[in-house]
Amino acid sequence: MASSRRISVIGLTAIARRFAPPLLAVAALAACAQLQAPSGEPLLIDQPEVRVTPVSPEAEAGAEFMRGRALELDRRYLEAAEAYERAARIDPQSSELQRALAQVWMAAGEPARALDYAERALALQPDDEELRSALAGLHARMRNYDRAIELLEPMFKKGTLSDEGMFTLFSLYLNLDRNDQALDVAQQMIQKDPDDVRGYLALGAVYEREDKSAEAEKAYRRGLKVEPDQTALFDAIARLKRQRKDTKGELQILREKLAVAPGDPAALMRIAQIYEEQKDRKAATAALEELVDEHPELAAAQFRLGLFYYEANRYDDAIERFQAVLHSDGDGDGDVEGDGARYQNEVKYFVGMVQDEAGRSDEALTQLEQVPPSSPRFADARSLMARIYERHKDYDRAITEVKRAIAVAPDKKSLQVYLAGLYQKKGDLPGAVTLMQELIAQSPNEADLYYDLGVIYGEANEPDRSFEQMTKTLELDPNHASALNYVGYSWAEKGERLDEAERMIRKAISIKPDDGYITDSLGWLYYQRGLRQLEAGQRDQARSSFNAARSQLEHALSLLDKGDPVITWHLGDAYRSLSRYDDALATYKRALTLSPEEDDAAKIRAQIESLQHQIGRGERKSAR
Repeated sequence: MASSRRISVIGLTAIARRFAPPLLAVAALAACAQLQAPSGEPLLIDQPEVRVTPVSPEAEAGAEFMRGRALELDRRYLEAAEAYERAARIDPQSSELQRALAQVWMAAGEPARALDYAERALALQPDDEELRSALAGLHARMRNYDRAIELLEPMFKKGTLSDEGMFTLFSLYLNLDRNDQALDVAQQMIQKDPDDVRGYLALGAVYEREDKSAEAEKAYRRGLKVEPDQTALFDAIARLKRQRKDTKGELQILREKLAVAPGDPAALMRIAQIYEEQKDRKAATAALEELVDEHPELAAAQFRLGLFYYEANRYDDAIERFQAVLHSDGDGDGDVEGDGARYQNEVKYFVGMVQDEAGRSDEALTQLEQVPPSSPRFADARSLMARIYERHKDYDRAITEVKRAIAVAPDKKSLQVYLAGLYQKKGDLPGAVTLMQELIAQSPNEADLYYDLGVIYGEANEPDRSFEQMTKTLELDPNHASALNYVGYSWAEKGERLDEAERMIRKAISIKPDDGYITDSLGWLYYQRGLRQLEAGQRDQARSSFNAARSQLEHALSLLDKGDPVITWHLGDAYRSLSRYDDALATYKRALTLSPEEDDAAKIRAQIESLQHQIGRGERKSAR
């Protein structure tokens, strides 16, 4: 196909025909034979006169050339260059030797040196258009665009420029924003060879540069009529659709591409991205599944699909995809990030995370331990290991892991704050406070640090000191949603200052309307208000508050990607307060499946037992 043509950067072929094979200058010196006569006297034999034929310069140059050629074939490029240099000193007028030197320096990865020799070769043979085109390509590679154009334009004007040279000249004009000249070359490419799709690609590219999207699409579609299975043309049209935000049109052209190139990885990956952008996770997952079925070596697709499965709580499926990345050989299509090696350490972390989410702590720790310190995920892995140990109340090991994370990420304050929290949980409140005060001293105007210290005091049952830090937080940032929620929820939990607490929580919600935990606080406040109203004999008002609580708590859970045991527990209480006993019982049981803290789990189980006993007695009145 015409589209399979490639432009050679430099086509300098070493030509040996000019040189004769090396002549060996041999000095044939016969040894003086000492023969003994019967008498024992040496018998001297006259030796013939030996004549040494001198080696001609051309033969010597030829010998060096052939030596260089042998070294070049053996990929000993620097030695080959030395041999060619010796030959060039003997025969400085040889264009072929200059070509050979350019060729070997290109092979050695020294394009600048190759360029110098290619220029010398052209100077010695200025009418060689093949050499001129190759030199222009090399200048283009070195971004010497003006010189490249200077070399190509005369051949273009004479009509002798090759197809590859025309495409190079077009690209140079386009890079320099010389759109009119680029357009002229593109049109002549099509005129010269209407069956070469590169002309249509070039024409479309010029129109794109001039923001003529419709004309560009027409050019690309003309190319498809010439070569209907040319995927580059489908990609170009899809790019235009994407630029015009025509998602429907882009999907259509990508499907057309798949019709001629089934399983095309770039098309399937882009389709998955489109569906993900549209929040159609089901369709995105289906596209990725098709992609990895066709191309299991594509680590990026396997990795992304693993994340989709993880978010859908399909933990075993997620681990299977992540394991596929771990076992990848690193091969794949670079256009869709097929290099599995770049994902190896990333995936080890995610496998550990999924194993932890699935409740398999030991497997998670084993996987996380394999994430090396050189990985960008090392700190995350060690932090997650610390949280696993924390859940098991192994605070010493948790502290050790956080310190390892801090060692590679010393500027990550969240790790320092977490370490302070672990000190507090271990019972070392002074150590926790000291660390937080050091952080505050470094950043005295950072409201979050005062908030974090307040939370630590709260966890240590020091409410006065906790509220003191929350006050400082709100002095620095009156719109600190977390501090507003913390204070409001604390009052609501105690059933105190409910009106003031409601104002603070509502303000927090106005700042973070999609925060499920703050929404839970408002629902819990309504529930606590209902209890107070019930105690005061205000049954109608209480029922209204319980309904408001139920509505807010259901909304809070809807805002979370995954369930939360405490919010679910709260919702169970709301259902029970409304005499929706079956809903309450099911909700309590669901809360237990969400891995609550041990103390909370015991309280939830007690409520389940109490409710079952209540239902068993046939009671159908409010539980409160």
